[in-house]
Amino acid sequence: MRMECTLDQVPLGEEAVVLQVENESLLGSRLREMGITEGVRICRKRQAPLGDPSIYMVRGCALAIRNADAAHILVRPAHISVAGGFENRRSDR
Repeated sequence: MRMECTLDQVPLGEEAVVLQVENESLLGSRLREMGITEGVRICRKRQAPLGDPSIYMVRGCALAIRNADAAHILVRPAHISVAGGFENRRSDR
C-alpha cells in the first residue's frame, strides 16, 4: 500500500492522520463539522457485517462513515515503519 491512501482503505485497528478532506462539496463541509480536519488522527475500529459503514474514532468520538464518503478523505499511516505503509507495521496488539 502506498504511503497515502483514502480512509476507506485503512485496515481495521490502524490509526491514520488526515491529510486532506474534499473541499468542493457539502460532504466535505459535513465531514469537517464532525471533526475530520487536516492533521487529526483517526482510527478504523469496526466494520459492519456487510462491510459498510465502518466505525472510526475521531477526537474521542465514534463516527459511522460510509465507504463512499470515506473515499473522499486522504490519509497517511500515523506510525510509518522504515518500509512505509500500513501493512508493514508490526502489530503490538
